Amino acid sequence: MCIKNKTITTLFIMLCYLSTFAGQQKGCDIKITVKQLANSKLILAYYYADNQYIKDTFKIDSKGVCEIKADTNLPTGVYLAAFPALGNRYFEFVINEQRFSLTTDTNDLGGHLVISGSLENELFYREIKFQTKVHKQNEELAKEYSDTTLSENKKKAILEKAKKIEEQVSDEQDSVIKTFPNTFYAAILKAMKPIKPKELKDAPKDSKGNIIDSSWVWRDYKERYWDNIDFHDDRMVNTPVFYGKLKEFYTRTIIQAPDSIIEESDKLLSKLPPNGQIFKFSLTFMFNEMAKSQNIGFDAVYVHLVKNYYAKGLAPWVDSVQLYRIKDRGKVLDPLLIGRKAQFLQLADTTLTTFHSLYDLPNRFVILCFWDPDCGHCKKEIPKLVDIYHKMKKDGIDVEVYAATTIASEADIKKWTDFIREHNLDWINVADPNRRNNFRYEWDLQSTPQIYILDKDKVIRMKRLGAEQIEDFIKHEIDPKYRPKKAPVAETENAPEPGDNKK
Repeated sequence: MCIKNKTITTLFIMLCYLSTFAGQQKGCDIKITVKQLANSKLILAYYYADNQYIKDTFKIDSKGVCEIKADTNLPTGVYLAAFPALGNRYFEFVINEQRFSLTTDTNDLGGHLVISGSLENELFYREIKFQTKVHKQNEELAKEYSDTTLSENKKKAILEKAKKIEEQVSDEQDSVIKTFPNTFYAAILKAMKPIKPKELKDAPKDSKGNIIDSSWVWRDYKERYWDNIDFHDDRMVNTPVFYGKLKEFYTRTIIQAPDSIIEESDKLLSKLPPNGQIFKFSLTFMFNEMAKSQNIGFDAVYVHLVKNYYAKGLAPWVDSVQLYRIKDRGKVLDPLLIGRKAQFLQLADTTLTTFHSLYDLPNRFVILCFWDPDCGHCKKEIPKLVDIYHKMKKDGIDVEVYAATTIASEADIKKWTDFIREHNLDWINVADPNRRNNFRYEWDLQSTPQIYILDKDKVIRMKRLGAEQIEDFIKHEIDPKYRPKKAPVAETENAPEPGDNKK
């Protein structure tokens, strides 16, 4: 459905007037009127990504009018007017023009909104009303389709109706984008438009007509994913739209493996203006996603971002104290990444006079386990590890365990040795009760147990495994044909299907 010509003409004239008027005056002057809320308060909030933050609190006068005034312009974005007197009920609106008025009532804050002097909000609420109508139509079709007695022809007819409604939505949005290309709301609509995947039949073919790359559909979709986003339009970070696109791309569209994420991170960041808000937003998002990730091996992405962006001064918004912590964290994690050679480690056994070096172990596999006799989780995991160790030795697997306890005082030695005897820990047991070694910091031992699998060259092959996953992993290392009962790595081997990750 398209906007009628008369409406388009009226709104176009309004746009020209507003742009001229805005060029003559600086600062904002926004009036929001809710007569039933005289002598109360209004909270002005704004979007940053998918979160809402309070900008300021304003008084509503005896006539129900709230004036939001400032000598400087408010940043363009999607805002919320929330009312504590109504239990923080709110309505959303767009700020791009800096002088306009909104009038509503408490019965329906958004539905009864009267807009004066803002083309952006005229377009915004026209779309909301249209989408509300479409939602009702789709609900009716869904209810009709759920009838189990329907014939296939009737089901097909319902699906055709749904398709036409979807086309109407697209036409409506395209009309706004084309007619009002300079508005912020048109930019939002364009950014929201989904990228449609192509069909496999369109993929490149060889001379015999065979498809060359079966993953072409996904690769093409990935390359076109950002076509509707203007990376120079920093206003987009003040809406939930860009955040949603970035999160879907980063966590669901690209292959969820460290090397792929690193490659795609660099590729995307290289396209963004380095001094822009979208660059800042994107790098911060990537950094935070990796900092909180529980996926094995994803700390490699974190370290890459620290070394190649934060440590190189490409995140000037981070203060010196925080930057030091970030760089230090990256420095600690770097030698602990899968594929790195394990750091030198030499600790004393229960005699406290004989030392054992991790590097001296000749075995094909070394299980490096950090644990503590007072740790509740260790008390469950270490006995499991003993059973698995004995089973692997019985099966002829050349494996040794280098079990380093994190006890930090001589008072804990008895707890350690008692646990060893009680659970028959007949592997290499070592400790540093007098803190002569810095291994707790070097190995980032903020919690226990922590388990690493090393090969004969002491290269880290895997880490952060549960005891029950160790045997499967080692057997798979010996023979890749072995199918682990429980995969220890959360990685996507195949390209995801584009378009199947819509929320």
